Amino acid sequence: MRVNEQGRSMIEMLGVLAIVGVLSVGGIAGYSKAMNKFKTNKIGDQIQMISTNIRTLFSSQRTYEGLSNGMALKAGLIPGEMFEAVSSGGSYSSSYTITNAFGGKTFIDVASQGTDGDNMAFTIAVDQIPQNACVSIATTDWGGDAGGGLAAMWIGEGEADAAETIGSNLSGNTAGLTAGQQLHIPGDTDFGLPYSIIDANASCAHSLNGVVWKYF
Repeated sequence: MRVNEQGRSMIEMLGVLAIVGVLSVGGIAGYSKAMNKFKTNKIGDQIQMISTNIRTLFSSQRTYEGLSNGMALKAGLIPGEMFEAVSSGGSYSSSYTITNAFGGKTFIDVASQGTDGDNMAFTIAVDQIPQNACVSIATTDWGGDAGGGLAAMWIGEGEADAAETIGSNLSGNTAGLTAGQQLHIPGDTDFGLPYSIIDANASCAHSLNGVVWKYF
């Protein structure tokens, strides 16, 4: 008696594996894109929350004197997911490290509104921001009305602590900036906010970037 045996040929199996491979690559790419968007939106939420908390806390003060990472942490101004610098005894470590959604650092510092050293403004800086996320952040409408308090934004190379250095020096259109870098200001004719696509791509030119927001 003859028995017909049916099965998959090697070519068919290779074809199935190729299709599975293509679908897997597409799925990974889609997941990566979705995670990048999630992290970008997360940074936006974090910056809005921190800036609002700081301005609320200091609303009855004339200046932001004393504001720093450590002070912001102790005052409960930072979302819990942004730091892990608490010892088992509940006290803060000396580093006061605040992270951001992309795994970089966040820096909070006092800045000048007009006269150097007047402490009437503050900056929030983040580093390690990938190019595509940086462009998205730059072209987001962060608001420029008096109620929101946003005074300026700066974007540039931020693979280490460049954003912190710039952030601590932002007191005018040129302070702390190197050649070719621009401070974008709400309502400015040439360098306004949000960034244009052209300006955003030019500023977010590095694989990892730093972004600084300055508030009154």
